[in-house]
Amino acid sequence: MYKNLRLASALALALACADSSMAQPSLAADPGVPPPPRVRSEGGIEYISGGAGEEARQQIAAQGAAFHLRIVFSVPGGAYAVADHVDIAHAGGKLLGVDAAGPMLVVKVPPGDYTVDVTTAGKSERRPIRLGTHAVTLNWRLTDEATR
Repeated sequence: MYKNLRLASALALALACADSSMAQPSLAADPGVPPPPRVRSEGGIEYISGGAGEEARQQIAAQGAAFHLRIVFSVPGGAYAVADHVDIAHAGGKLLGVDAAGPMLVVKVPPGDYTVDVTTAGKSERRPIRLGTHAVTLNWRLTDEATR
């Protein structure tokens, strides 16, 4: 009887270990997956750029409440895209420059008037934006050249 009990206990322990090891994600990073988006800072302005996958977009959205300027880049067909360069400025001059921005770019700036310059495929476009106390989202359609 003890022999069967020990065998049953060992089997239960083996199954429990197998279940827990299968439930645990691998600690080794998948080289094909981009790193998770993280808060960066330039000149005291915090921002997050990224969102290549659904999980990354969700992570940015979860942190996004503190970032009043949100820019989402896409092409005319609706696919997400990355801008070659983005500059954000106010009356006092340039505040932030980000290379390879997007497809989501969220920026923590105080209320005020700003200009956003986006360059993609050698073409630039500028838009004025007024930020109040609520977040503003710019859905920025890049040219088809952005995907080439």
